[in-house]
Amino acid sequence: MREKRRWQRILGGILVTLLLAGCSVGAAGSVFSAPEVQLPQTAQELIMAAPGPLSGISFYLPQHPQREKIQQILDGLPPLLDGMDESLLRLYWSDLLRLFSEDYLSPQMVVDRWKMASFGSPDIGDARFLFREHFNVEIILDASGSMREKIGEKTKMELAKEAIKEFAEALPEEAKISLRVYGHQGTGSDADKQRSCSSSDIVYPLQSYDAQRLDEALGLFEPAGWTSLAYSLQKAREDLAAFPADQNTNVIYLVSDGIETCGGDPVAVAKDLSQSDVMPLLNVIGFDVDAQGQKQLKEIAQASEGLYANVTNRDQFRQELERAKEIAQKWEQWKKDAMTEMDAVLIDRRKWIDAYDRDWYEKNWRESLNIGAALDYLEATGKIGSQAKEFLLSQRAGREQLATAAKDELTDYLVHLTNKTYQEMKSDIEQKYSGN
Repeated sequence: MREKRRWQRILGGILVTLLLAGCSVGAAGSVFSAPEVQLPQTAQELIMAAPGPLSGISFYLPQHPQREKIQQILDGLPPLLDGMDESLLRLYWSDLLRLFSEDYLSPQMVVDRWKMASFGSPDIGDARFLFREHFNVEIILDASGSMREKIGEKTKMELAKEAIKEFAEALPEEAKISLRVYGHQGTGSDADKQRSCSSSDIVYPLQSYDAQRLDEALGLFEPAGWTSLAYSLQKAREDLAAFPADQNTNVIYLVSDGIETCGGDPVAVAKDLSQSDVMPLLNVIGFDVDAQGQKQLKEIAQASEGLYANVTNRDQFRQELERAKEIAQKWEQWKKDAMTEMDAVLIDRRKWIDAYDRDWYEKNWRESLNIGAALDYLEATGKIGSQAKEFLLSQRAGREQLATAAKDELTDYLVHLTNKTYQEMKSDIEQKYSGN
């Protein structure tokens, strides 16, 4: 028992190493668990579990930019010698897993996107999803300094600009689009904070797509300073004030690669915005966001009853914007008195089930590879012996099987829901996966 308590102190102390290494931690304030805490055993528990601070990071890739930082965290782990008590091995496993555990999504995520696909249907029972005479989309783009980071060969900002241009080109002629950017002035220094936090500007006022003007607008800014989410949402409300919801279908995309850093309360502002005369559908896109950022951005989307998605590359970003393009095209059909066929709705629903299945598969695959890479590193540096590694690999195999079984359970469940109305699906999920 004394040895177990000593290990708990050592493992808990690694939180300091994690912070010094520049990694974020979840809202619970600690990465490491007490041995009494049970790891997820069901699909619902996997959904409810908080993602680890290293979720979404491909540590298994030899050239990953954060590989050395993660190795420093692993260096702080105590040695796990062969022949140690199994309770210590399980404690070690639970804390290693909590570093790399992925953010497994609720089936509600799919139903929310089905709701988007059913835009215009009175069955939804949400006034924001009814078509009006005019269709407006505003994109609020993060231009803070962190958007200089590269994903592959290009910066996040370059990828975002390309995706926005493609999106705007594909909108129906009568649809309107605007682009607001924030954090594009000053620098990330404390001396420039006030200037940067007050920089949120419309660079492309609400209008139909104009290739030359949009190109000029996209060339006006580069990543610079701080992240002013709350202030930018307030300004977006002003942008759309002349377009009330009784005559306009308004959609806002808030794009950010991190949390609010200017002291505002974006969750409260998002809630007020959703209840204003503008009544927009607010969708939030996290661009390669860590666990802490994902938590706040999800809360912003939830407060406005909008959608949240975390994307890690240009194609995923483009696919999220694609939803708005599809809605705009349906709006154009609605204006021509065209009706959406049920077969098309079912095809779209199946598409999202496939995407959900793939998301779970990829996260399970990445989580397993990351843990395997961590175990290889710990063995190579003498932190764990061969018997200990064998035990931890068996635990990893059990985790893989759990996530795979949960994926199959949830996708089968979603297939079961496809013929129900949105309200029936919402009620079903609340009963089966309450609290998600």
